[in-house]
Amino acid sequence: MHAWMKSVVEMVVLAVMLSCNAFGATPAKPAAAKAAPLSQSYVWYDGDRERQVWLNPQLVAEFNPGSQGEHAIKSAYATAQAMSPKRGQGGVRLWKLNDTATSAMGKLKSAHPQGKYSVVLHDGGSDAGRMRALPGNIIVYLNPQWDQAAVSNWLSLHKLEVVKKLEIGPNIYVIKTGPGIEALNTANALYKSGEVKAAFPDWWQEMATR
Repeated sequence: MHAWMKSVVEMVVLAVMLSCNAFGATPAKPAAAKAAPLSQSYVWYDGDRERQVWLNPQLVAEFNPGSQGEHAIKSAYATAQAMSPKRGQGGVRLWKLNDTATSAMGKLKSAHPQGKYSVVLHDGGSDAGRMRALPGNIIVYLNPQWDQAAVSNWLSLHKLEVVKKLEIGPNIYVIKTGPGIEALNTANALYKSGEVKAAFPDWWQEMATR
């Protein structure tokens, strides 16, 4: 074979090899989604310990979800996307909206007054933190020395309604409130009053994955 022909063949073989390597290359993996930082925070009291949670501005939790609730969401936000919590927790459906969550609360309450909606909060300053929401009701630890008459008087004074008594200690009650930030504000106000030992929301919490 002439030298010039040999060179041409070698060049063709090299080009074919490079082409095969290009087509057979493993595509680069997409970069993992970065956690979005959150700016608005709220405080709640776990006993006497102050805890902080951060608002997710675009997520809303719907409790006891049904067709009526879905219709209300879709009527107000045609592009709303339904999401499932981790591990398929029942009784709650998450919605991603093209609106701020706090603004959405008023619209959804008007569209579906019987619905139970809450903003979604995170245990850290980004949306990677565990989610929490407020389905309604708070847990209150009253003075353990109070008798039933004292408990009833206190409830009447504050116009509060007992959902149930918890048998995990003396004078611990689930108190009725509406869903959402109302529950958090009520719990905080009672704790800050100094009249109770503890008061905090009856939280829904996202289950951690293993």
